[in-house]
Amino acid sequence: MPRVNPLRNPKFLVLCGVFSIFLFLFIVVPEFQNHFPIPISVDVEPIQLSPELLLEPIYGYNNYSEFIQGHLPIVISMPHGGHLFPDYIPDRKQTFPSVVKSNDINTQEIGRELAELITEKFKGRKPYIIINHLGRSKLDVNRPLREGAESDGSNFPSDTQIAWSDYHTFLNNAVEEIEERFGRGLLIDIHGHGHPENYIELGYVLSSEVLTLPNDIINSDPKISDGSSIRSLYNRKQTTLSFAELLRGKTASLGGRLQSYGYETIPSHVHEYPLVNEKYFHGGYSVQKYGSRHGEQVIDAIQAELPRLLRLGNKEIRDQFVKDFAESLSWFVKEYYWEGGQGSKRLTMDMPERN
Repeated sequence: MPRVNPLRNPKFLVLCGVFSIFLFLFIVVPEFQNHFPIPISVDVEPIQLSPELLLEPIYGYNNYSEFIQGHLPIVISMPHGGHLFPDYIPDRKQTFPSVVKSNDINTQEIGRELAELITEKFKGRKPYIIINHLGRSKLDVNRPLREGAESDGSNFPSDTQIAWSDYHTFLNNAVEEIEERFGRGLLIDIHGHGHPENYIELGYVLSSEVLTLPNDIINSDPKISDGSSIRSLYNRKQTTLSFAELLRGKTASLGGRLQSYGYETIPSHVHEYPLVNEKYFHGGYSVQKYGSRHGEQVIDAIQAELPRLLRLGNKEIRDQFVKDFAESLSWFVKEYYWEGGQGSKRLTMDMPERN
């Protein structure tokens, strides 16, 4: 049988042509490269933790809240993924506007997995983790105390009021420790939404109306950056990056990084703002309270709203997303917050007195 020269095979030539085009685009065209981010490498020595720094989790009253000590300038909080629904705690009956009682399913699981993957990136250094274990029908820690926790009508705080206080004590003390140790830091508040567009929504406490403004106005009005939950980051980087770049730039923002992995994200360079009639969560109580929009606060905060598609869909899709999300957050921390450091001190919890 005569030998066939592959160079004369039309199918082979077509495949070579396709591969050549792909290779050319990847090497030459930045926009094409941007869909395939290069995984970050954190050049640090593995952390050597002394026994006193290998702390067990700290729990609040009745184990309703949990705090895990960290060694990085990042806090991952999960307010609406709790699995405890004790019968002796009544469901919330309050009728405040926009009250929601359903859980953000799988946000606790995603938050824990994120922390593990970020720990691997930083060679043993863990993010701070804060979890509310009560279901949202019992307690909403992402609301002010009066709205999020039921009162039993007595002169003593109810179980949910105590749990709310514990959760925010953990958050406040973690933020203060990061500020003292690192001088800067980031709070990522993990949520879930059911909006039909299935975008990842990143909240910086800027409304949809503000996001619709063109970049030149966003950059020229200091009230916008001052009112955002990443004010401190912008103040540190304003000589090299505009506020719009940090908010939704292709290569400088968290949204741009997630978008480059193929996840439709608002705000980003592709989706700069929600369109008319599209819902968007701009950042709730915790991001507003702990983000750097107030006074001399230096800890930034971003509310990460994850769509059902990434939380409840195919496990393979979810697992891949968590890896990409961890990669994006690790890049963001390394780029803007990490300057080295090792270990941590034992956190002195200033817990409220119990009556």
